[in-house]
Amino acid sequence: MDFKGYVFKIMGGCDKQVFSMKQGVLTPDMFVFYLFEVGTPCLRGYGMRNSERRRKSVRGCIVSQDLSVLNLLIVNKGENDLPGLTNVDKPTMRDPKQSRLVLYMVDIMRSFRAKSYVNEMLIND
Repeated sequence: MDFKGYVFKIMGGCDKQVFSMKQGVLTPDMFVFYLFEVGTPCLRGYGMRNSERRRKSVRGCIVSQDLSVLNLLIVNKGENDLPGLTNVDKPTMRDPKQSRLVLYMVDIMRSFRAKSYVNEMLIND
């Protein structure tokens, strides 16, 4: 593929053993152990207390040949379209659930009932 003119931003990734990359860990090594608190992006804190910390192994943020998945974000679009990626408009993954967001999406006044539009959207899909 020709990526001429495209600018990508690396948003993360994981290696062959499914250890995720952590921003700020400046090493290409596979295993770096850190203490994570509740609410840290690399740790799900279910069943943990507020002051509890857990030791978890993560991967550094430097790209190397050991990575299997690399998450990229397109910052600037290039000259040509990438087939299946930039030439197709993809719809949103989920429809809104709150009535005010449905009204905003359908662009109607507040006096209408949003439930009827939600049912029509579900039937048409």
